[in-house]
Amino acid sequence: MKEIKIVTKNLNLFYGTSQALKNISLEIPEKRITSFIGPSGCGKSTFLRVLNRMNDLINDVN
Repeated sequence: MKEIKIVTKNLNLFYGTSQALKNISLEIPEKRITSFIGPSGCGKSTFLRVLNRMNDLINDVN
């Protein structure tokens, strides 16, 4: 079994009062290809922005 490299537990993200991500729990193992598949507007890019800490300096993002 591969070592887990990235873990999220009950991750939530709000833009002001609007909730963009709700209770995301995920384990991503090392040396594996992982993809995020879903319809437009479901939060794929938002989740990747959270992992890359790209929202840290934006006001009203919690």
